[in-house]
Amino acid sequence: MTDHSEDSKMKSKASRSDEKALLSVRGLKQQYPVTEGPLRREVGTIHAVDGINFDVYRGETLGLIGESGSGKSTAATALLHLEDPTAGTVRFDGDEIGEYDRTERKAFRRRAQMVFQDPTTSFDPRMTVGESVAEPLSIHGMTDADRRRAITEDILPRVGLSAEQADRYPHELSGGQKQRAALARALILNPDLLVLDEPVSALDVSVQAEILTLLSDLQAEFDLSLLLITHDMGVVREVADRVAVMYLGEIVECGPTEDLFRNPQHPYTQALVSAIPTPDPDAKKRRVTLRGDVPDAASPPSGCRFHPRCPAVIPPENYDFEQDEWRSVMDLWVAVSDDDVDLDSLRTLVVAREEAETADAVSAAQLQSAIREEYAIPEGLSDEDAETVLSSALSDIVSGDVSEADERLQSEFSTICERENPQEQSTDAGHPAACHLHDSEEADEEWNWVSVD
Repeated sequence: MTDHSEDSKMKSKASRSDEKALLSVRGLKQQYPVTEGPLRREVGTIHAVDGINFDVYRGETLGLIGESGSGKSTAATALLHLEDPTAGTVRFDGDEIGEYDRTERKAFRRRAQMVFQDPTTSFDPRMTVGESVAEPLSIHGMTDADRRRAITEDILPRVGLSAEQADRYPHELSGGQKQRAALARALILNPDLLVLDEPVSALDVSVQAEILTLLSDLQAEFDLSLLLITHDMGVVREVADRVAVMYLGEIVECGPTEDLFRNPQHPYTQALVSAIPTPDPDAKKRRVTLRGDVPDAASPPSGCRFHPRCPAVIPPENYDFEQDEWRSVMDLWVAVSDDDVDLDSLRTLVVAREEAETADAVSAAQLQSAIREEYAIPEGLSDEDAETVLSSALSDIVSGDVSEADERLQSEFSTICERENPQEQSTDAGHPAACHLHDSEEADEEWNWVSVD
């Protein structure tokens, strides 16, 4: 694969304080109303993107990574103003996009192009590949059909297609060929910035490698800046100079690629890095398994949005928890808050184990024990005072007073991770992260357990 070159890698790690960003995003938000009923009454808000900041510099590749549902694709369409953002500013080459008039907006479209995830749905099946690739030229005022054809036949070989394939229809091309055609269409206006939304996720591994190699070659040839959106850590490590990690609408960490992979500073980044397969079967590496799914963006958690799943969530100040048991108590608390503790299933489990004859015969003590087992909470916490609080909460749950259990856990086990949303701050690794572990006296070195060489 074509290398980014050592100069580019060094540049990505050096201070950019004196360099003007090609694309600068500040406080970008994209929200959508939640409605119900025939009158479409607004009952809530989806916080798809919630105040993100990042820069893309000339000639570099920034990887924007996160799980499905984290808001990456929405961020792309909002920053390009394919849909108007709810709030924030996006500056391109020093000018704010939101202040462009119609003529300036059209000129911007020539300089910033997007390649979408599914190449099949990106093309009109009634148009030939050549017609689709040349369409941007027509939109931007080139009326000479022969000239459009000549430019199209020139750009196709640069993306690995033959000029003859211009006369084929999209269904006659393979998935990799269609993605190459999509790149040709994006490049035909000679843009400065390409935004690539999961450009290889729909392709098999061998074709992925070809497309990634092609992207690196095209970047070097056209001096492109790339914003690469993906959920694949292997892809982003292969091609990105810097990486921004996104979780539930927020960027939680951003830094040079190798620094971030070698020394991730946010627990979510550590979990992503730990999931990368290791070619050496004998290599010792701790895999971090996240519990649950990305929460609903219509009702994001309070405080740090990652805390319901975080393996390093900070314990409450007044109790001396072991980390594993505190995480288990937090899992129960999250389930209680969501009214998601299924007592009927637990009673059925007790009966299936022949510990009671019927569900009605299951005792409160048996049910509490089943709850502990369900959430991996030991019979007796290491902190006696914490055990007293937990036992009372379990009694509330078993008696059917879930709201009282929620209030009790909230009152006694409140943590800074649940109360306050962490702000981006500097770390010992030299790049910023948004995590209370970097500002709390409770934090220690034990949380920083993932390392990739």
